[in-house]
Amino acid sequence: MTLLWLSLSFITGVILASLLVLPVWAWLLLTALSILVFAVVQIFIAPRVTSFTIPVLYFVLLPAFFLGAWRYQIAQPNIDAFHVAFYNDRTYDILVTGTLAEAPDYRDTYTNLKIKVEAVDSGSGDLPASGLLLLRVAKNELYEYGERIRVRGLLKTPPENDEFSYRDYLAREGIHSYMSKAEVTRLTGNEGNFYFSAVYKLKAKLVANTYRLFNDPEASLLAGILFGVDTGLTKDLQNAFKNTGTAHIIAISGFNIAIIANVFFSTFKNILGERRGALIAIIGVIFYTVLVGAEAAVVRAAAMGIVALFARMVGRKQWSLNTLLGIALLMCLWNPLYVWDVGFQLSFFATLGLILYAEPFSAFTRNLIAKFSKHDLSTFAKIINDNVVLTFAAQLTTIPIMAYHFKRISLISFIANPFILPVQPAVMIASGAAVFTSLVIFPLGQLFAWAAWPFAAYTIRLVELFNQVPHGTIFLGDSSIWWVIAFYAALLSITFSWSRLKEMVLALGTRMRAIALTATLTFMFICMILVWRGTANSGDGQLHITFLDVGSANAVLIQTPEGRSVLINGGPSTSELSDELGRRLPLFSHKLDWLIIASTNEEDLSALPRVLERYPPKNILWSGNIQASFSAQTLDKYFAEQNLPVSRAEVGQRLELGDGAFIEVQAAGPRGSVLLIQYGNFRTLLPIGIGEGTLESLEYGNVIGNVDVLLLADSGYAPSNPPDVIENVNPQLVVLSVAAGDPDGLPAQSVLEALDGYSFLRTDRNGWISIATDGTAMRVEVERGE
Repeated sequence: MTLLWLSLSFITGVILASLLVLPVWAWLLLTALSILVFAVVQIFIAPRVTSFTIPVLYFVLLPAFFLGAWRYQIAQPNIDAFHVAFYNDRTYDILVTGTLAEAPDYRDTYTNLKIKVEAVDSGSGDLPASGLLLLRVAKNELYEYGERIRVRGLLKTPPENDEFSYRDYLAREGIHSYMSKAEVTRLTGNEGNFYFSAVYKLKAKLVANTYRLFNDPEASLLAGILFGVDTGLTKDLQNAFKNTGTAHIIAISGFNIAIIANVFFSTFKNILGERRGALIAIIGVIFYTVLVGAEAAVVRAAAMGIVALFARMVGRKQWSLNTLLGIALLMCLWNPLYVWDVGFQLSFFATLGLILYAEPFSAFTRNLIAKFSKHDLSTFAKIINDNVVLTFAAQLTTIPIMAYHFKRISLISFIANPFILPVQPAVMIASGAAVFTSLVIFPLGQLFAWAAWPFAAYTIRLVELFNQVPHGTIFLGDSSIWWVIAFYAALLSITFSWSRLKEMVLALGTRMRAIALTATLTFMFICMILVWRGTANSGDGQLHITFLDVGSANAVLIQTPEGRSVLINGGPSTSELSDELGRRLPLFSHKLDWLIIASTNEEDLSALPRVLERYPPKNILWSGNIQASFSAQTLDKYFAEQNLPVSRAEVGQRLELGDGAFIEVQAAGPRGSVLLIQYGNFRTLLPIGIGEGTLESLEYGNVIGNVDVLLLADSGYAPSNPPDVIENVNPQLVVLSVAAGDPDGLPAQSVLEALDGYSFLRTDRNGWISIATDGTAMRVEVERGE
């Protein structure tokens, strides 16, 4: 128990130092005094007083406590003129020179760069400086680890509010300066470490292949599970995982590390022997930890796995609780700010729950099942223990942290996890094999991906299903930290003092080794088939037009009667667009037959550059000024590099969709084009790229005549949607693509008044809007509402 108490004492000292600020020398002085007291007692008092029996451990705890406080204090940055944070919150631009310390973090609407600062220029020339800077740049710019850049912008202290402190979050990574907008200049040279550069390039290739092998949302889920890149998941899907208590599946944790270690060990122990197999597994775990980013929770899990493998090598048993606290001590020695990392807290307490309660709870379950049945149900008990009891043990100790940080408690998680967790080893192993194989032989990797896809699809569909259960999540307000402390104090007091009951429960039975996973997976696969529905409605003889929910922009997916796919614009969100395409295109389809650029506004196109790497178009129809936006220029460059055929839209031009369906260009100009979709008697008007003079050239709709569906132009902007146009085309249904709480106040009130008496649907309230027609009648389906 010595290591356990030393670790607790050190960590307590770290927490105290965050509350009580003393100079570094003061904490060292207190450490020295405590050691001196211990020496005096041991040398002068203990030999003379025979009844003096205070254990040595008690005297070691105090120095460990003060050393923890000292370690926290020296971890605080020295903000002077040679540190980049010294220049925060100035009213003028600062020039900062540095190198990319990590691979770029690509997000939906921006890219984060972590810069290791070399020099700062506040107007008097470069001054050598140190520290880390978080820089936010445009989403479609590409950067490399180790690249040298020079940026100009306003340096800020990272923000914080009542809900979340971004400042504290970044401080745990050693970042104390933030630049939300900057002018970037690329410099010559690359100062990145060769090994890390190779690892980052490998990771980027693996993630790219994941999106080539799988459609979204499965691709983004697997990128998160395998490589820790969860930024591709939509906000709705991320919230579904949080609400169902299954978000730990996405995060790299001990579960992933255990699978990696087991795969390496099981593979090599029969070839090289058990000890060498354990050594290979240790190397594999270390490499995987670096590959996925080495965050606090990952490091904790990796260290636990390495200790367990090392114990196998030397033929020793490990005491799990001692190991857990010892690793926490080492991690806090490295970075004391890990104590406040939410991922580290969840990982630590989930592991603590498994250590303390997995065995007694499992034994109790086995005994209870045996008590009420005369048959041998050990296999059934094993399944219940592995999929229900162990989940409960881990969740029991993480509920207070979830309530405190995320202000919610998931009740449905106790039902969802037993259904979802059993397939996760298959998800990771099968999809991992597919992705890594694709690096060598891509067609073989695709074959493995077909076998792996059902497990990932099953996971997502079950999460979405459980998320729809009413009252499955309790949303809380702010919780006091004292409530959390009281909960753990009570729980651990009962655990460690109720030894007699613990021994009785432990004596009820021992663990069984066999696991009947095949039957469980078969059952889960049947459930998947029942729950999962087709991700696309293609080739069914009907024309499908789906207005995607992309905010105050336009993204329209057309699926023709013969199964072709046409995408018009894409909106601002990469993850939202990729998710929608993955759900609606045919299974494992990664091609668009046509991409139509109907507007060159940035908001209409910014999702496309990264999405088209996953879903490349065979043909492009372009309308609008290429220089109108950064994304338009990026797309033009990409099409040229990929040698994709691009046609310029002209008035009267028709794009044949098969079976008599077509898209016709009604108007074209610098802002884009107006498109008419027709199939039999069904007609839809898409005035996406309306510009100056467009309405006049169309005689305010008289040239077009009646239509069945009208998309409002420019998210309901009044000058683009005069009442005369609506009256002249006389639509049966009017569709509006707009963001909830649009910052420009769209749609205009005058436009809404002009729609009185018309059927009207809007994406901010109804989500996506899908229309299916056979050319004579149409059927409308919406994501929510009626």
